[in-house]
Amino acid sequence: MIAKTSVGRSFKGCCQYNMEKVELGKGQVLLSQGVRDYDLKGMVADFTRQAMLNPELSRSVWHTAVSFDPQDEARLLQEPQLIEQVATDYLKGMGLDQSQYVVIQHYDTAHTHFHIIANRVANDGHTVSDSHNFSRSEKLLRAMEQQHRLTLMKEQGYRLGIEHLPQADRYRLEMRNDVRQSLELSTTSNELRANLAQRGIELIVNRDKAGQARGVSFERVSQDENGEALRVAFKGSKLHQNLGLGQIQQELGLNAHKRALELSQQRELAKAQELTISPQNEEKQLKRGRGLSM
Repeated sequence: MIAKTSVGRSFKGCCQYNMEKVELGKGQVLLSQGVRDYDLKGMVADFTRQAMLNPELSRSVWHTAVSFDPQDEARLLQEPQLIEQVATDYLKGMGLDQSQYVVIQHYDTAHTHFHIIANRVANDGHTVSDSHNFSRSEKLLRAMEQQHRLTLMKEQGYRLGIEHLPQADRYRLEMRNDVRQSLELSTTSNELRANLAQRGIELIVNRDKAGQARGVSFERVSQDENGEALRVAFKGSKLHQNLGLGQIQQELGLNAHKRALELSQQRELAKAQELTISPQNEEKQLKRGRGLSM
């Protein structure tokens, strides 16, 4: 995801631009708090009234546009609620959830994006800081990409770097990258299939005449340069020497062992915390018992 943030002095221009999209059917209000999200004049008046709680703050308008990576479009169509969840998490992460805001999604571009208009004067009158907003925003976006399994920013840069390659090579490198990312998140073959499916990839086990597994292939339906559907398939070993059947099974086993170890450590930590708390509870119970005897 990419976010562009600015702070300004007037709510009118920012609200008008976004509400006009809604009125023209090119956008919709996703979320709002503390403002009349159905009326431009009312919205501006609500924002302006609260800004007067802190008249010394000259730049009270917070505006952020958040854009999703084109590779996430198919998933966003299936899970439209994810857009609202990302917006909610962003508001909270940037400290805007305790103030007035409106979130408006636009439909006038090929990629999904939404705009946040918020008041830097919070509901209790304190100022929402815009200090280091770029670095804070970037850190938050990277965390949300991981949390919601959205396309990572490093993958976006990776794709831009291979656009000049021939189509067949580009498909191969893109699929290799997607398979690796899916494998990192998986501990079983079923988990791997599910993670690959989220990226539009099908895992196929290649078997010999006796039914023995001899290798794996990966397939997805892409589009050629003319927009026509195109079936793309590669053997795992052709994607990378570490993506053959045996290597994949080995990495799944290592991932499962690592996850089991992490769960064991978490359980041990929970037990240690219980042992720490228990003597304190026993002491409290003894004190209560002495109090009753009196």
